Amino acid sequence: FSEMGCKRRTQERHPLPEALDVLIIGAGPHGLAMASRLLLGDEAMADVIPPIESYVRKPKDVRAHLKKVRRSDSTKLAVVDAGGVWMERWQNQFKALGIEYLRSHEMMHPDAFDHSTLSVWAHAKKRSDFLFLEKLPKNHEYCGPFVLPSSRMMLDFCKDLVKLGRLEDNLWQARADAIQPCESGMTVTLTTADGTQSLCAKHVVIARGPTWRRQWPCFYRNLEETALAEIHHAWDLFDMPDKIDKLRGRGVIVGGGLTSAHLCAQLAPRGHIDLVIRRQRREKQYDLELSWMGPNRRGLRREYEQASVDQRAAINKEVRDGGSMTPELSSVVSALEARGLVTVHEWIEVATASFDDYWTVVLSSDEVIEADYLICATGALMDIATDPLLAGLQEAFPLPMQNGLPILTENLQWGKLPVYLMGNLAALELGPDAVNMTGAARGAQRISSALAKSSTA
Repeated sequence: FSEMGCKRRTQERHPLPEALDVLIIGAGPHGLAMASRLLLGDEAMADVIPPIESYVRKPKDVRAHLKKVRRSDSTKLAVVDAGGVWMERWQNQFKALGIEYLRSHEMMHPDAFDHSTLSVWAHAKKRSDFLFLEKLPKNHEYCGPFVLPSSRMMLDFCKDLVKLGRLEDNLWQARADAIQPCESGMTVTLTTADGTQSLCAKHVVIARGPTWRRQWPCFYRNLEETALAEIHHAWDLFDMPDKIDKLRGRGVIVGGGLTSAHLCAQLAPRGHIDLVIRRQRREKQYDLELSWMGPNRRGLRREYEQASVDQRAAINKEVRDGGSMTPELSSVVSALEARGLVTVHEWIEVATASFDDYWTVVLSSDEVIEADYLICATGALMDIATDPLLAGLQEAFPLPMQNGLPILTENLQWGKLPVYLMGNLAALELGPDAVNMTGAARGAQRISSALAKSSTA
């Protein structure tokens, strides 16, 4: 994927514009979904809810789409990302955790032309690196799809999307530090390799992933300075995937989600792992209830959009319900348990932890574990009031909030400001799958609709 990065020599030939129409912050799957929809315009699919079976557009039309080269002028669309590479965080995550297959099925991807684009692309490329979910029952709650793409397939597919859209010409390596209104839109302050730069964008789309602020367990706040320097959050390993290669000996992993399971699979062969889960270990094929992807998915969506903000927040919490493992990964953890390589502590939390050449971890069961490393795979803390990029905007142009999330317009807009949010930050509008690829497709559709209306106003 490195050739897709925004190389410095490319940036020298194509300096970041000082004024443009749309700036996307984030070059991950949500940013790519947004860029894809803006590139396609009226050609983009109208119905972003994936079909259960078959296809919407004919395969020959999808194949034609996959041969069509498009381009957007950089004064109309620019993307900034701290890494300067499309899909870099996903690539790092796959490498750090040894992820072979995605959790999302074949109809969940960033291309805005059709749900079947990935499968049509795979057939044309003679790719067969899919995982078939043979154990997932087909019933009234869920009828498919039952096919998961490999991580390598998804990265290769996204690489082709970037190439066809000439999107490497629209990407710059820069970190967005501040946003404030200006006469013709929003002024965005960026940190680049050359220093600080400001640009003015008529519209700003924030499409960062959920990893901008780590969620830590309660014991973290009582750690001493030496321990704070040694503890790992799983997301630190995504930023520096080679770091995981240096972890050896006995380890403690906190968290009961998919990331924890992957970490166990990666690290248990190097030394015993104690997996600490504050609830019971749970298996789910996807990270939300199957009914939200089954025959009644449209009905559930309508009910959600008619619900109050309080009800929506409650639905999101109930449907996602914290971390879970796929049956496939749960079986891997069980096999490691049977071999004595992993001990799973359910309904247990870390009470205290200290570091002095090695970790001393005291569990809520009073068991004491000595370990060489400690990893917290405990997810994200969502709170725009403390978000480094959005806190200033919230202070100057406050939005009502619910559990740290902003209450946006239907088109995911920050009140009347030309700022739009995607992913988890838009969960009160998009629903429990906001962070997933279905949420990315729906978010991009709503935002592009608002941008289209704005351009004709």
